[in-house]
Amino acid sequence: MYRQLTESSQLLRFLLVGGSSTLLYFALVYILVDGLGFQVTLGSTIVCFAAMCYNYFMHYHWTYASEAPHGPVMVRYLLMSAGAILLNGLIMHFGVKLSSVHYMVVQLVAAIALICWNLCVNTFWVFRK
Repeated sequence: MYRQLTESSQLLRFLLVGGSSTLLYFALVYILVDGLGFQVTLGSTIVCFAAMCYNYFMHYHWTYASEAPHGPVMVRYLLMSAGAILLNGLIMHFGVKLSSVHYMVVQLVAAIALICWNLCVNTFWVFRK
């Protein structure tokens, strides 16, 4: 029972970190682009890096409460992130090329796939006990 409670609270923390990362991302993009006049691509790239850092440290300290040294964990996290970027690109490329649905529908499918990817890879590899 305790293990199930821990796993379900870990899932809730994972979702809260992901949701807050998304809110942080959009808020900072708005501030940089609309507030400070940054070019869109530059602003979103800077914010993407900031959101990844926030996400990593929140998962490391709160979601998974890792005690492993940062070096190996961070390398695995960066590899997981590279895999997520590749997965998103593949889904978007083939989803848009092979279907007649709007690209935002394909992006929604990609987002769901990325949540599953990140949850599994973070839990079983990046932050494994």
